[in-house]
Amino acid sequence: MNQKFIKSATLVSLVVSALVFGSFKANATGFHEGNNNNGIAVSSGKFYQLLAKTNIDHLGYNFGAPDEIQALKDTTGAKVGYVWIYRNAVQNEKSNQDAHFVIIDGKLQYATLSDAS
Repeated sequence: MNQKFIKSATLVSLVVSALVFGSFKANATGFHEGNNNNGIAVSSGKFYQLLAKTNIDHLGYNFGAPDEIQALKDTTGAKVGYVWIYRNAVQNEKSNQDAHFVIIDGKLQYATLSDAS
């Protein structure tokens, strides 16, 4: 076998290994990166404090990677924005809530809290 084939096979096996074994830490619940990197739900007061200080460029830094991203489409089916969803991210008096950030045309339009799904 030639050396070029061995290098290519080695590179392919490393990439496949990284994809297989690197995806084990899948979506944790809550805010798991950025300012709150412990994966624990924050209080609603802290959530609104962070939200007030956050612009769209720092959304991922302050709140971390979302648990789910859903595309928003207009009536023609074209994507106009996204909803970043964080599961069990905000703690209220009785239970945890999901946080939803609605981003349209690259701007944070609003954030909502809903009962955890």
